[in-house]
Amino acid sequence: MQKILVVDDEPAVRGFVRYSLSGANFEVIEATSGTEALGMITSSRPDLVLLDIRMPGMDGLDVLRRLRKSPATKFLPVMFLTGTILDVDELVQVLELDPSDFVTKEVSSRELVARVRWVLRRRDVTG
Repeated sequence: MQKILVVDDEPAVRGFVRYSLSGANFEVIEATSGTEALGMITSSRPDLVLLDIRMPGMDGLDVLRRLRKSPATKFLPVMFLTGTILDVDELVQVLELDPSDFVTKEVSSRELVARVRWVLRRRDVTG
């Protein structure tokens, strides 16, 4: 069973993602902050991280910057979640960090599952 780490400071978002992905036979673990996520990535070794962009403290951009700098996590698939429309500067920052995908928090359960499966298939094919 593939393990997905959901990182979001909003309990409702984590609950929706957990419900959607658990129903599609993924193991779901959760973190409420960027700092907690970095520790869980090291200890739990998820197959994919769903990461909120905007969180108090360490935001998702900082988390992904750290992941991309480490040889152990450089190629870990990361999908960004966003609850707001990004302005051009924010979008450029996100794309320069090379996330595997990004979706809005208004995503449907079916689309979320499909995108997660797509990202994991790409990872399996490319390396």
